[in-house]
Amino acid sequence: MGKPRVLLTGASGSMGKMAFQELLKRKDEFDIVLLLLPYKEIIKEFSRYVGGKGVPVGERGIVEHEGLKIVYGDLTNPEDVLEAVDGCDFVLHPAALIPPAADRNPELTERVNLGGTKNIINAIKKQPNHGDGVKLVYVSSIAIYGDRLPPVHRIRVGDPLIPSVYDFYATTKLKAEREVIDSGLKYWVSLRQTYIAIPNALSLMDPILFHQPLNTHIELITSQDAGYGLVKCLDAPDDFWCKIYNMGGGESCRFIYRDYIRDMMEIMGIGDYRKVMERNWFCLRNFHCGWYEDSYILNSYLHHQRQSLEDHYKQVKESIPAYYKFVKIVPKSIIKKMMERMAKSENGPLNWVYSNNRGRINAFFGSKEKWESIPDWSDDTTPGDEESHLLDHGYDETKKDEDLTIEDLRQAAKFRGGECLSEKLVDMKTKLKWKCAFGHIFEGSPTLILKGGHWCPECTPPPWNYDKIAKKNPFLAQVYYSNHSKDENNYYDY
Repeated sequence: MGKPRVLLTGASGSMGKMAFQELLKRKDEFDIVLLLLPYKEIIKEFSRYVGGKGVPVGERGIVEHEGLKIVYGDLTNPEDVLEAVDGCDFVLHPAALIPPAADRNPELTERVNLGGTKNIINAIKKQPNHGDGVKLVYVSSIAIYGDRLPPVHRIRVGDPLIPSVYDFYATTKLKAEREVIDSGLKYWVSLRQTYIAIPNALSLMDPILFHQPLNTHIELITSQDAGYGLVKCLDAPDDFWCKIYNMGGGESCRFIYRDYIRDMMEIMGIGDYRKVMERNWFCLRNFHCGWYEDSYILNSYLHHQRQSLEDHYKQVKESIPAYYKFVKIVPKSIIKKMMERMAKSENGPLNWVYSNNRGRINAFFGSKEKWESIPDWSDDTTPGDEESHLLDHGYDETKKDEDLTIEDLRQAAKFRGGECLSEKLVDMKTKLKWKCAFGHIFEGSPTLILKGGHWCPECTPPPWNYDKIAKKNPFLAQVYYSNHSKDENNYYDY
């Protein structure tokens, strides 16, 4: 009998690259399959692992060498995905189109993130016994929780899923996770990944730097720990599967965004960030991230929380290019002009304000007037550990799954402004019928709704109509009204 075979998607990304290195350490235990795009730089990078072999740039093909198979193709192509999945015992799926690239091409983001995941599920079902022997690890995202500023910054699995306005990446990850949970596969798991911190400090230099409110609470994970944890799923026991987990670095990786900006600017040699950025360049709401209240649960299985925020800072310092030693002598006025140019670029908050883009202004600031009232740094206080509270899931969470009844589901549905239309709870996997506050009838398993925090697919953005939904959905409202007023009446179309 041969070795188990593992498919890894996204091996050229930050998490996937580290996962690939972990898999290489275990080549004596597993055969490895990669699904990679046939781009010049990717072919060049991975050819050294297959005896220097590759394919012509832009052309699909297969390369194999000593237990490693590379399928050069595309997640959006079902045939390429089937070729990669065939014969595999595990599928590790971190591949995704992520921001800021995802913001620039919503259509492609949907084809890759949602369509690609559907292709993987379909390919698994085409394996012997309908894929019952294949274990799928899907990497979701903290972005599906949406805006979680204090006092609701402590996140648990089962919390409402409210992708931030215009966050197309988050909407595609939410829809893809729904497909996975209710796929009917015998073995699946969803890892809701937090911010993966890479050593490259220059990755901060994008307008998305200013999208995050300064008091955003973040629990990062290093790319090494993310990749290590993904591969450790191969060793997980039976009770690990068919569940949803928050994947973060733990308490030692928690911080407030303002402190992170301060530290990173110091490491880069720029110094006091307040001298090169204005406070009103930073948005007031409508991003994501938070502190995972339950990331320890996944760690109890994978033991992947090995590195801390300080380890990340050390990695950044070691990766700073030599020429950056000259940054300290560059006048702060020049650096500030560079930063301001970034804030005024197409995806920058100042661009939205000066072009009077009302949709973006309302979503990220509340109104033009609220932006104008943002004080300068002289009227600033460093945020501390604000008061916080956990969210209500609308049913008795102390009950074990086997003790839940149809009444628990009806209670949860009522808390979401809707109804459970089914008469009987079969098990946590069997889909039931539900109705939302707006009369949409849909299906979803108890795992999807109660354990996952999902709800009506027709109300899922785009478009974003949270002001209307929150008035009828207390489950969502407990998050939304933490930084929105009940008299707002915004509708954000595609």
